[in-house]
Amino acid sequence: MQMSETRFRWRTNPTVIARYVMGHHVPAGMDVTLKPNEACVVVEDGRVAGVATQQHMEVNPSIGLLPRLFGRSQPNRSFLFAFLGPHDLLLPVEVTTSDGQVLSGMCSMRVAFSRESVPRLLQVPAKGAHEITVDELARVLHPEVLAHLRGAMAGHDAEALRRGDGLEDLLHTLEQRMRPTLSSYGLTQQSSFVSWNESESQELLRMRRDLEHLVERNAILDATAAAEMEAALNARVRAAEQQARMANAEASASIAAQAALERARWQELAATEGVQHDARRAQEIAEAEHQVKMAQLEAQRQAEQAAPEQAKRDAKVAEATRLFDEVQARKRERMAMEAEREQARLDAVSAGSDKMIETLSRIAETSDDPQVAMEALRQLAELRKADVDAAKDAYRDS
Repeated sequence: MQMSETRFRWRTNPTVIARYVMGHHVPAGMDVTLKPNEACVVVEDGRVAGVATQQHMEVNPSIGLLPRLFGRSQPNRSFLFAFLGPHDLLLPVEVTTSDGQVLSGMCSMRVAFSRESVPRLLQVPAKGAHEITVDELARVLHPEVLAHLRGAMAGHDAEALRRGDGLEDLLHTLEQRMRPTLSSYGLTQQSSFVSWNESESQELLRMRRDLEHLVERNAILDATAAAEMEAALNARVRAAEQQARMANAEASASIAAQAALERARWQELAATEGVQHDARRAQEIAEAEHQVKMAQLEAQRQAEQAAPEQAKRDAKVAEATRLFDEVQARKRERMAMEAEREQARLDAVSAGSDKMIETLSRIAETSDDPQVAMEALRQLAELRKADVDAAKDAYRDS
């Protein structure tokens, strides 16, 4: 929680979804601006006085002269600030199937608060916790989710679960059974999926833990970098969800390439956290986005040949990617006018490119799928060409 002059900021940590603040902890005259996906529950003398959202307001105003003349005193106020979401809860899963096999994976539940339901979250501060994070909420719900999944999946064999047979029915059953508990916290479930890719599940859970630990230790000095790490994690979760919903399909070259690029991007962000080189980061992100776009276009071509239904889904992905690329193109143009062409930028770009080349070379050498290997080699050639062009431009402008 930060206060700058008269501005009150209740959320500086991307993992925090709610914070309970006592009125006497807020100096007089502090203002707060609530975004459309933020809400503030105002409690006066133990009762909910109202819920505000999407507005600029004074946090703890004093009562006027007229009420004081009639004997009214300043109410005892407290505030519950909440980020409405949606929030992705990542829960480790381990179940024993009907044929005696043990399956390990991850269940992801996408939940959100509403303005009407968020006051129910006051039960958490009432138990002593004044700050609620995504991981804390996941830890509270994990035992019940795991119990329901184990009961529902006990009658299915391991091969059927891996293929995704009946998985939608199981997730629908889980949603129905979890509805009372989620509702008691003011939450509504939007979607869910289960991934049996153990390595991918462990990687996502590790990334979530790393992000929360970095924030707790104040290791992340730049709020923008923290938001980028959160965005990288969300992108990995979306990719895992897409892969989990492809019940009878093997991992395509685009998914493998995107996972490798996102992994390299995450490692780069985690290793160089706190270093303020906007030009280097913009170049690395642009290269990764270009490779992801190429992989998505290739996946779209293959999907259009395979099935009309897949072609429709890929068309939506391509449109979203195009809009994203337009935004990023404008961002790169703005940053290109402001960035200084200096040797430090060239060295930083070269270091990021070397790491990307190492990742793609390792994929090409170790992959058993010839399509993945060819895609990695093609991306490696394009990356090397982009490095040469970038070096020429840097020397020419300097």
